[in-house]
Amino acid sequence: MQYRRASFLVACAAAISTLLAMPSVASAEVAPDTARGVLLDQLAIRTVIGGIAAELHEGYVFPDLGVQAADALEKALRDNAYAGVTDPAQFALQLTEQLRAITKDSHMRVIFGSPFRNQPPPTAPKDAGFEVRRLDGNVGYIHLARFVPPEVFNPAADDAMRNLSDTAALIIDMRDNGGGHPASVAYLVSFFLDPGVRVHINDLIWRNRGVSTFRTESFWSSPTPVHYLGKPVYVLVGPRTYSAGEEFAYDLQLLKRATVIGETTRGGANPGGLNALGSDLFVVVPTGRAENPITRSNWGGVGVLPDIWAAPEAAQETAVATAKGQLATQSAR
Repeated sequence: MQYRRASFLVACAAAISTLLAMPSVASAEVAPDTARGVLLDQLAIRTVIGGIAAELHEGYVFPDLGVQAADALEKALRDNAYAGVTDPAQFALQLTEQLRAITKDSHMRVIFGSPFRNQPPPTAPKDAGFEVRRLDGNVGYIHLARFVPPEVFNPAADDAMRNLSDTAALIIDMRDNGGGHPASVAYLVSFFLDPGVRVHINDLIWRNRGVSTFRTESFWSSPTPVHYLGKPVYVLVGPRTYSAGEEFAYDLQLLKRATVIGETTRGGANPGGLNALGSDLFVVVPTGRAENPITRSNWGGVGVLPDIWAAPEAAQETAVATAKGQLATQSAR
């Protein structure tokens, strides 16, 4: 599903991986290793509600819906809906459920405990998350858990694709991919496109803060050291696939460059940044939305629908069997 204001989703990938990859709201809104014993008073609650309402008014990519959500929280506050609340983790969960019920936006969330708290120092080595293997039948396999920023991602992608460029078919496993940077998505997509044609891959439509006007950030194919053309490509997806992981499958599917195998993805297409509210509470209010240049829409709320349905645990086996069948058909011609 990482993008300037949304970059926290990359920086926090390890600390809040459950937030990105798991459907459980209860586990999603509490950062790990957060100190307990913090209690909220009514002043803190009013401050939090005021901060969320301000972000909804000023930044939410759907302004009218932002006003509606802000009004609902402020009305709940006036109606003493939070009068008995003292546990910040439970408060974060309650607010997340309220916001998602109104907006139907899975990127909208309130978090207790900074997801940055246990991040490694900037000088620590960074893992791009690639796992590369060769399967029987000369089928390449890449498992990718996240789309880290391009400065780390691109060299790792180059290595992975060089290692598998001579395979007869390629499986790219996005079943555990919880999101990341859209420029890294565009770079990986570029390996599968004609290098002689510059291809428009995706747009992010950002709201200009405080007003109901928008700006567009476009992502295009770019040069890569090797290319994977004229050979079958399969992308594995499932209910854990989210955000930028969904975009990768969506892009290749629409470009007719890959067959998507698995189950419908989670449906998160609206990136947003992390905003502090006080009391160790934070809110993510999406300030952008994806817009594919082919559909002029995205996968938000509906997920990416596979071309071939398979249970998540059977998706790889299904892809291998499909690849071998397709290769056998091609060799028989």
